[in-house]
Amino acid sequence: MLLLFLRSMRLSFRASLCVLLLLFPAFAESASGKSVIVSSKPGDSPSFAKVGTGLIFANLREGDSREEVLKKLKAAKFREIHEEKEKRLIRCVAKLNGFRYELGCKLGVDGKLVLCLLEGSKGWQFSFYDETLEPQWSNLREILSAFYGPKRSSRPLPPLDKVPMGDPGGYVTDTWELSDRIVLLTVQAFQVKDCCTKRMVDYSGCTLLIQPK
Repeated sequence: MLLLFLRSMRLSFRASLCVLLLLFPAFAESASGKSVIVSSKPGDSPSFAKVGTGLIFANLREGDSREEVLKKLKAAKFREIHEEKEKRLIRCVAKLNGFRYELGCKLGVDGKLVLCLLEGSKGWQFSFYDETLEPQWSNLREILSAFYGPKRSSRPLPPLDKVPMGDPGGYVTDTWELSDRIVLLTVQAFQVKDCCTKRMVDYSGCTLLIQPK
């Protein structure tokens, strides 16, 4: 029926393929090897790695050197790659199902990759928590549930006033305890000094931690 509709519109094969890609989510395999539907959009970055592959995220492997991480990120066409050497972090933009996140690759004292973080936008506006943070958090939760399975420790997104202020661990909403990694989805509340008023402003954001065992 859909193909007949496309033909009736006299679209070229290339245009028809684009329409099909936009109308349907990507077909992938879950961590268990079973076929699942994982939502995606054109322009998305490489993302979660299957259990047992030795990969943490995308093409990144625990123990990769700084040079290897940079090379792999460039090869996978991640954008806006930059370093925060004092924090031993390599950062870049990652897009998942059309949402923009920041991928953080944490290096140990020996300069080797130890874990990966995905961070959503951070904001202070009154409506930010409901209008920006919650959709980004929900997007990660849905993708992870499809990829790693629904079996996990889970609780709903809390009201902002229930998120502990200044706690680096934040409020953990979901934990996937897998054979070779732990995946934690959290929300944080923290304060940032305003550069103009010099007053502390309350911010919030969501973070995903992927920690190899």
